[in-house]
Amino acid sequence: MLDELREAIEKLPERGAKSYLFHLLLRVHLLKNNAGSQEQIIELLHDIQEKVLFYSEERDLEQEYEICHIVCGESPAGALKAGLSKENKVIGFPDFFSNGPLWRVHEKEGRKKRFEWVKDHINIPDDYLEKEYERKIAKAIEEIAAIPAGKPIVIWTADNADEQTGLRFFLHLLRNKDNNVHVINTSQSYKELFPAKKNQYKLRHSGEAAPDKLKIILDKNMGSPLSAEERTGFVSDWQALSKTEEVLRIWEENEIHSVPESYFDEYIIESAKKLHKGNKGFIKSARLIGEVIGHLDEPIGDGFAEYRVRSLVYNGIFAIKGIPKSMRFYSIKLKEI
Repeated sequence: MLDELREAIEKLPERGAKSYLFHLLLRVHLLKNNAGSQEQIIELLHDIQEKVLFYSEERDLEQEYEICHIVCGESPAGALKAGLSKENKVIGFPDFFSNGPLWRVHEKEGRKKRFEWVKDHINIPDDYLEKEYERKIAKAIEEIAAIPAGKPIVIWTADNADEQTGLRFFLHLLRNKDNNVHVINTSQSYKELFPAKKNQYKLRHSGEAAPDKLKIILDKNMGSPLSAEERTGFVSDWQALSKTEEVLRIWEENEIHSVPESYFDEYIIESAKKLHKGNKGFIKSARLIGEVIGHLDEPIGDGFAEYRVRSLVYNGIFAIKGIPKSMRFYSIKLKEI
């Protein structure tokens, strides 16, 4: 057991070691001041020991992977994990880059500003924002930084502002790594490998691809790694984006464009008019938002769409019934109907 503990401690990162040391000293303080029973203290110390050993086992498992994949969103990350073998490590970045401020989000100050914007505009439960949102983002950034030298990296993207912005952000984080970096565009790969019938729904986001399709795409379209010049170009793109103040972006003519946050408002209004043709009364907000995000070529996320519906309420375009604490709790209708 002593050798196992010694080996586990050797694998701890500095930040983790400091955290465990603090908890150990805290338990010693509590024991000295009789703030808890000896049984409770021993149980807590045993818990710390188990966590150290568990971390060591996780690190051993991570060392087995051959390729590291980075993708925007936890849903597409789950699909990749389901479709690929255990030799593939997947990092899903838990944020949506098409909306919200990008100003210096590669730094703590910028991420704090983005967090405050999300808190003030997007209907997300406070307990998730306070306990999970920042923690998951910090963990993903740490995982990207910890990718070992020599491991090939695959960044998944698609023809939308979220993943194209993410591609540039990830390459900025990887700018000092010499690993080969491959880029796979699922929108283009899907069109090439799985030809659609006329008028069939096209792939807008990697999260819409089935796990088995992602495996085929990886096998067929991994291609050559980015050149140094290509990587530098993407990093320069990110540096420009990280100086912008706008909170909404679209992908148009193979470029990311910043647009006013009201850019999709007219589309939301037209979608409401369409739904009102069969219902002149109040319409569930969730139904309208589903109509909007289900037909837009540019994925904007239901959170941002719901924010714009609330903005149209505040601006007197929609009447409201209910409390807008989430899209399930209120209904809207156009005042002119």
